[in-house]
Amino acid sequence: MSFRLDWEKLLSDRRHGQVSATAPRSGASMPRTEFEKDYDRVIFSAPFRRLAGKTQVHPFAALDHIHNRLTHTLEVASVGRSLAYAIGRLLTEKGVVPEGRTAEDLSCIVQAACLAHDLGNPPFGHAGEFAIRDWAQRRSGDLLKGVPLGILADWHQFEGNAQSLRMVAAPEEPEQPYFHFTYASLGALIKYPWTSSDARAAEKHKHNAFSTEGAIFEDLVATLGLRKPDGVVARHPLSFLSEAADDICYRVGDFEDAVEMGILPEAAVRGIFNQIVGKSSDRPLASLRARAIGRMIEAASEAFAAHYEAIMAGERGEDLKSAFPEEIQSALATIKRDYNSIFGHRAKVAVELGAPATLGRILDAFVPAVRALAAAGAYEPGKLGFIHCRCLALGWPESYLRAHAGKGEAWWLSRLMDLVAGMTDTYATQVSREIAGI
Repeated sequence: MSFRLDWEKLLSDRRHGQVSATAPRSGASMPRTEFEKDYDRVIFSAPFRRLAGKTQVHPFAALDHIHNRLTHTLEVASVGRSLAYAIGRLLTEKGVVPEGRTAEDLSCIVQAACLAHDLGNPPFGHAGEFAIRDWAQRRSGDLLKGVPLGILADWHQFEGNAQSLRMVAAPEEPEQPYFHFTYASLGALIKYPWTSSDARAAEKHKHNAFSTEGAIFEDLVATLGLRKPDGVVARHPLSFLSEAADDICYRVGDFEDAVEMGILPEAAVRGIFNQIVGKSSDRPLASLRARAIGRMIEAASEAFAAHYEAIMAGERGEDLKSAFPEEIQSALATIKRDYNSIFGHRAKVAVELGAPATLGRILDAFVPAVRALAAAGAYEPGKLGFIHCRCLALGWPESYLRAHAGKGEAWWLSRLMDLVAGMTDTYATQVSREIAGI
């Protein structure tokens, strides 16, 4: 019998650690679905608000309306909602939406995944990811010597996507901003369905799960029915929608920002947007950008419909934009080429050159401190030493340090990853200066 994904399983609202899923909503006694709770938990969280202080493309931009991670994420959620509504209608027409589920459920799932997709991004954008990986490689022989291989792989292959999953997958703990997403929303978030220790993580520099979430990942795969007979894990169909929403927004948004900052001429960007729309227009650039996004939403919906059978058979791994019409793909190729101008902008390069020094200084101080704390098994300033205690105090309240001191080295190194990845650009710069005595 050939493999096929099952929407009954794919739309599970079970959360990790729960024995069974929640009954579908019925009547006024259940004002929110479990998927709506996923969405609301992100919207009202501190990590979500901190995205306002994290780089999208242009760090410390002088213009207030240039995209940051927060405004980018809100736009991605908006596009994801539109895509999910379109696919919800498609699935309704096919008669495959399970009883008790609706097209609106799909919209909430995709929106929740979109809101969470950048929660794990470290300060300074992708430069921050590279800085953490580079630091871990250089420090494997000293500061990270003897660290368990799984944790070491997490640091060597640090990935914002996996950190995002980590934040929203685990059950909530005291003083930990975890969101305990439903498995359907987690599935829609996962673009790279393998772990940090998988060979593909080192090859592609992409994965969606650290070793610490290995058990959750395996339970998720089993619950959603994603593992194929050959052992390969298929992508959740809704992950193609959240990925497409991100692709659409960052390509279009980054180019609009480049005009505002004087990096690219408006005429060139206008020409690309007109090519996507399929006709020439002298509308204001913001209006033309909206039309370009609308056209790509249509293209993504059409691509999902055209490749539906391959997606449900777990045979498709490529993103939806690879199936866009030729004229849109040509425009996207031009955008990709012109990214050299955007990413080579002097202000951006200057900050990114400083990211390794800034984050490296933080990690050089914090890693020995948390390893010493874990080895001691208790927060005893007299034994840990003044420097380690002062460093730990920069990261956590004393009550937290005392309560969790005995959790072990792997636990503390993962909490340190949470701490560093959660910093805003400004806060990381501040902490690094404090450590250096500046």
